Amino acid sequence: MTNPFLSRYWRRRTFCLALGLWPVVARASSDTTPNADALVRPGDPILGNPHGDLTLVDFYDIRCPPCRAMDVRIKRLLKTDPGIRYVPVDYPILGAASELGTKALFAAQLQGRYEALRDDFMTEPTPPDDDSIKTDAKSLGLDWSQMELDMNGDAVAARIAANLARGRALDLSGIPALFVGGIFVPGELSYDDLSSVVAMARTKKAQVKPP
Repeated sequence: MTNPFLSRYWRRRTFCLALGLWPVVARASSDTTPNADALVRPGDPILGNPHGDLTLVDFYDIRCPPCRAMDVRIKRLLKTDPGIRYVPVDYPILGAASELGTKALFAAQLQGRYEALRDDFMTEPTPPDDDSIKTDAKSLGLDWSQMELDMNGDAVAARIAANLARGRALDLSGIPALFVGGIFVPGELSYDDLSSVVAMARTKKAQVKPP
């Protein structure tokens, strides 16, 4: 069955690319989108520089190919730009394997290993299942018995529900969906375009006068 989120995303992206409008979409949406800082919630994983001058919030799914491509570019950005506070928002809209993987990530976060397990999930060729998650968890030194309990606990279920509600409240039509400072980027970008958006976001932030 075709996922409606991805269907809308690819229709919109193909249309924008055909007209040469994809970079313009990011610019046009920047006047109305919420600032990335306002989208961060307690418990969100904070990667990159926690005290960076610019926040990048990334709604993504571990099984989404464009999200995986963007992850490579974002990691490159974090290595070259020490001022980025990167906040990935796990948004499991691609079925049961995505939800299972997200449960594992949130359980791993409770043991301080969110980023390491996320790196595994974003590069493994097959969707996560119980066996592969157990193997990954043990290879990372996680307490599997505790992790299994946490994966099936109410707190993890509540976090997933809250992330899905967060995306619906923003009316996201696809993933990846990036909020870079005060700029919204609906979809995949090249590394050069991502760097340009970061520069635009910093310029926009510098132009905002404090009250």
